[in-house]
Amino acid sequence: MTKLILLLYCLGACAVSMANEVTVYKCTIKGVPTFSQTPCAEDAQVITLRNVNIMQTNTPQSENTPVADTSVDDYLAVQQIERDIVQLELKIKQYQQEYAQKKQQIDYMTQDKANRLGASSIANAITTETAALKQRFDPQIKQAQQQIEALTQKKQQLSQQP
Repeated sequence: MTKLILLLYCLGACAVSMANEVTVYKCTIKGVPTFSQTPCAEDAQVITLRNVNIMQTNTPQSENTPVADTSVDDYLAVQQIERDIVQLELKIKQYQQEYAQKKQQIDYMTQDKANRLGASSIANAITTETAALKQRFDPQIKQAQQQIEALTQKKQQLSQQP
């Protein structure tokens, strides 16, 4: 009897190890993607992963070989993009604060400093200095905004992929 049980156990283990694919379910619970072996929601996405064979990992793959599902990679990429966007938004705020501080310093200009700058009046010197300051900060802010727009588009593309 124990030999029969042992034989059935060995055959069952062999049958399980010969499985070629593993099915995983991706669900979104409270805005957080969750991966499970069982369906965790009604709108669960089925992700089928190939079982990795040790012999196959050492052989080079051709470019025509289908790529495994990249849902997890896409999720991680989206998270990195969101972190980059937050960093760029903080950089824009920093530029705006620095601009405001320097603008305030310019507004406190004296006649002596205006004369040293070669301006005919304080108002003329303030206008000239403000324009130079604006030329310095506007390209930096615009560049950060363009990077945010590009990252947002990339994020949307990754989110729309099946």
